[in-house]
Order: sequence, then C-alpha cells, then structure tokens
Amino acid sequence: MRVTKQTDRYVILDDVLPPEQFELMVEYAARNDYARNPRWIKPWDLADEMPWQTGETVYTRGKALHAQDPRKAYPTGLAVDLLIKKILDSKFYREHVPETYVTARTYLHPPGSGLDWHDDEGRFAGAYTYYVHPRWHASWGGELMIVEDVLGRPLLPEKRHMRDGRVETVKETWDVLTKDDLSELLMNGATSTEFVFARPNRLVFMLGGVWHRVNVVKRNAPFARAAIAGFFLGDDDQQSFWR
Repeated sequence: MRVTKQTDRYVILDDVLPPEQFELMVEYAARNDYARNPRWIKPWDLADEMPWQTGETVYTRGKALHAQDPRKAYPTGLAVDLLIKKILDSKFYREHVPETYVTARTYLHPPGSGLDWHDDEGRFAGAYTYYVHPRWHASWGGELMIVEDVLGRPLLPEKRHMRDGRVETVKETWDVLTKDDLSELLMNGATSTEFVFARPNRLVFMLGGVWHRVNVVKRNAPFARAAIAGFFLGDDDQQSFWR
C-alpha cells in the first residue's frame, strides 16, 4: 500500500490490498445481489440511470434496529473483512476518526449514472471509497471530485416569532451552504477541486463535511463503476440511512 496524495482533508491510497486479495474483493462485488433504492432522488439522479446497491450493510459496531435489520456484523467471514481490517489499521483511522465505527456497502454506477455535489450534510466523522472493478480507463468517467478548500456552512440568521404575545428570538444552530453557493465559488475560481480517477484497488478517505461528487460514468464504459463505500460514525449518529 502506498500513499498517492495526502492532505489535511483527504487521503488517496493505491495498491491497498495484495493482488490475490484484490481478486477476492472483485469476486465479492461480483457475487453480491443489487437493487435500486427508490428513495434516492437527490443527489443520485444525475441521468436516466441510477446506481445500484447491495441490500445489506456491514458494520463494525452497533445494535440491530429490528429483526429484519439488513446490517451484518464484522467480521463477516467474507472478503470484505480484508478491506475493513485495512481501514481500521490505517493511519487515517487512528489519527482522524478513532473510536468511530465503520460501515461498508457495495455500489454499482452503470454508464449514465453519477452523484451530484454533496457534503453528507456534515453528519459523519468521515467517509471512504474503495474501487473494486477489475480494470478502468481514464476515458470512462466516474471520477471522484473533491473540493480542496474548507468552505464551511455559514450559520443561518436568527429568527423572531411571536409566542404567548411576546417576540422571541431563535438562534439557528445548523449550517447551510447551498449548491448554488458552491457553484458560484467553483465558477469564480474561489476554490479548486481534486480529480480522482477510479483506479482499481484505490482507497480514498475523506473527513466529514468535505464537498465531493462522482462524475457521470461514460456510455463507452464496458461495465459499471464498482466501489465499496461507507462512513465513520459515532455512537450518537443517526443510522436510518443504512436501510
């Protein structure tokens, strides 16, 4: 495993697993069952096609939500354990997201699909993407684009309303940065982006709150962009998005 690029917001690692273990990961992705999630309207719907996902999520810690919970506890006895162990042993995990637990789900982006700009609403400590297609070409698209700069989410202004005949002031506690705001920053050159190709056996770590997108997979790609992706969560983070 080698570090291709490292910043204080993201890390790109290549040749993460030995060739024989990477082959097991490719087979793991190929043998999974996939379905489309009808709840995904934004930001997934960039074209006529939508990504496919596995029905279950692997996780390293946490309680089952219900009897039919699709999550699967680590270690699973499957090839995905090889990746999760690498993640838990990584310098990024130890230094940036220690004590969090890790989720893992496989996604397929067929030609015509992509992922629009988003920052996961700053809900998680971080995220990662690991590419498990057997080969890829620079002309096939599907690149991960990462905003290099810290943009922040400016606080919403205070609001005033009437309550019991009195004017009360409510201080908003969440932050907002719209896609229009981001577009203006990018178009005016106020920030820059990193262009990460979907190289097989490449692992990309990102801290929470980093704006990113997946470029549309080109129609000339002979197969889908395949990636195992997940989040680093604390015990208090909401988990409903897993299902």
